[in-house]
Amino acid sequence: MLKIENLTVQIKGKEILKNISFDFELWKNYCILWKNWSWKSSLAMSIAWNPKYEITTWDIKIDNTSIKNLTADERSKLGIFLTFQNIPEIPWVKLFEFLKNIYDVRQEKPTSFISFKKIIEPLIEELWIEKDFLRRDLNVGFSGWEKRKIEVLQIKLLSPKVIILDEIDSWLDVNAVKQVSELLKQTNSKDNTFIIITHLFEMLEGLPIEKVLILDKWNIKEIGDNNLMNKIKKEGF
Repeated sequence: MLKIENLTVQIKGKEILKNISFDFELWKNYCILWKNWSWKSSLAMSIAWNPKYEITTWDIKIDNTSIKNLTADERSKLGIFLTFQNIPEIPWVKLFEFLKNIYDVRQEKPTSFISFKKIIEPLIEELWIEKDFLRRDLNVGFSGWEKRKIEVLQIKLLSPKVIILDEIDSWLDVNAVKQVSELLKQTNSKDNTFIIITHLFEMLEGLPIEKVLILDKWNIKEIGDNNLMNKIKKEGF
């Protein structure tokens, strides 16, 4: 479903990823592990498209369609969703306006205020988000837990196929990590795939993980299953 072929990436002439190839299948979940500065997030950014990363050789396909020459918004329309490590606060943009705009872009047609209200209100109720949040500036003054819930809300709203979770445990306490993990478990379905980049195994509790990828020295060092994850839990990297 998402196919990476010979991905090589550099920043300011420094090679950070080299000849990475892997197939991510629909309905299966994946975890990417290793220490800090192993360029795990760079892989996520390259898939979603961040101009900071210069891709020298590669192809990435989703459902056999090459996204090589597509912009970030065009990739999003094909079903790629990337969470932020550090979620920005955007004053003067109301949460309701933001959600309506991204929904309209995905649907490629505008919705009325009333129509979108009927779409979004059941979703915020599912996540126990107060309706007042819709009138607040985007993420301004939100706690880390509240910001993560808003990202899960976007996933529910847009129904992407490939959901890349880039260290969403950042800025969360232990209880919030468990709560986010529970929300992800409820959101995971046969129609999507999670690619989870994390340092905390608590984030993976309750989620079926089919493949574990160990990324080190610019490439995929090892591929395994839950046995590999359990080994790392006990012995470390």
